[in-house]
Amino acid sequence: MNRSTSEVCTAARDVGRRLAAAGALVVALAALLTHAPVWLACARAALTLVVLLFASGIGTAALAWACECDAELEESQKGARS
Repeated sequence: MNRSTSEVCTAARDVGRRLAAAGALVVALAALLTHAPVWLACARAALTLVVLLFASGIGTAALAWACECDAELEESQKGARS
């Protein structure tokens, strides 16, 4: 199989690009695993904030509902006394 020099150079460049991309992925993965405690802590903190926001919303709704129930109970007790 005869290949010209330009074909060989192009193939070598393609292989080099692929190896460079694979090396960059390996380095990125290693950096990610090295700093895993940092990003895991950030993800855990973000999840905690979301849960707290959800819980505070439920608590606020429950408090509003309790205030409405207290107001209705007070009105019914005033009506029973009159």
